[in-house]
Amino acid sequence: MRGVPLEFRHVTKVFANSQRPAADGSAEGAVNDLSLVVPAGQVCVLVGPSGCGKTTTLRMVNRLIEPTAGQILIDGQDVAEKNPIDLRRSIGYVIQQVGLLPHQTVADNVASVPRLLGWERQRTERRVIELLELVGIDPGEYGDRYPAQLSGGERQRVGVARALAADPPLLLMDEPFGAVDPIVRERLQNELLHLQEQLAKTIMFVTHDIDEAIKMGDLVAVMSQRGRLAQLGTPAEILAEPASDFVARFVGRDRGLKRLSLSRVGDLELIEPATARPGDDAADARQRAARHAIPYLLLVDDESRPLGWLKAADIPNDGQLTADGADAASPLLELRTTLKDALSMLLDEDVLAGIVVDRRRSVLGLVTVDELTSVLRLPDDARG
Repeated sequence: MRGVPLEFRHVTKVFANSQRPAADGSAEGAVNDLSLVVPAGQVCVLVGPSGCGKTTTLRMVNRLIEPTAGQILIDGQDVAEKNPIDLRRSIGYVIQQVGLLPHQTVADNVASVPRLLGWERQRTERRVIELLELVGIDPGEYGDRYPAQLSGGERQRVGVARALAADPPLLLMDEPFGAVDPIVRERLQNELLHLQEQLAKTIMFVTHDIDEAIKMGDLVAVMSQRGRLAQLGTPAEILAEPASDFVARFVGRDRGLKRLSLSRVGDLELIEPATARPGDDAADARQRAARHAIPYLLLVDDESRPLGWLKAADIPNDGQLTADGADAASPLLELRTTLKDALSMLLDEDVLAGIVVDRRRSVLGLVTVDELTSVLRLPDDARG
């Protein structure tokens, strides 16, 4: 099921002391006169400092918290008029600590909502297998494991699969990747973006990290203290024209660098490398590498997957190519990798070019540091 529009109409939540501890001990901030519309199939990221009402806003959608005033509409229907249990079963919910049931297997966790909805066993089993494969979890290997036997990233993927189990049009995600390390977090972000390309759900996503908001959101809602909406706009609008000093300070002074998150490697014109396979004629490969703008030869296997680099001057004048002495391949980038992530990976590895690959890890082309940094010098209207 595709996404549906979500609308907040002058929603206010006031606690007795303006803040009240939540069930998990965290603070829930008040929300003041919040009005915004999330179009069907888009990701709206709520971002702001601690205590600004992000999680409160999210929990009012599925009525874990009831608003003091205003309306929240899903596909034109007021959530206050729906049965809370039925409402929650129709909305996917992913939280930072995942919340998997520890005494149930991975497969049983994913199947929990379909079972509550009365799905027949075979339909439920097919859905579990489909979703685990969709999020990159092998159902045969992991289906019978328990959450404690999984890594943090694996548990988070299972949490996403469980949220999607009943094919809800709306997903609520409360700092879903905040508890994993930066490398796993980046991978999970990219996988969610890839899933969203296929599924087109409406997603409300909470984070305190402006970089994550810029990367993940079609819309970004910057919230200030006391639960007020400071600015709502696309990532490009937030970065180019902050609505107030508060938004400018929250976004940070490196707004130009953050704009690299607005474009992806697939937006660039890739450089075709000089490639060869072990066993190819060395003399021909040496000549092609020497003529290339990057005087290196990229060795690939029979599936065009990168094996390593050979400097043109080090390639023999005759005989057959071997992988002996080849340097490790550059960082592997995907078409949906943001330019900011790509530049960071190249600088971390201290290399001048990254290898762009498809989902089978076959080489599509190269991206250089010079090409990435040149984007920063383009005028705003020249960016993709």
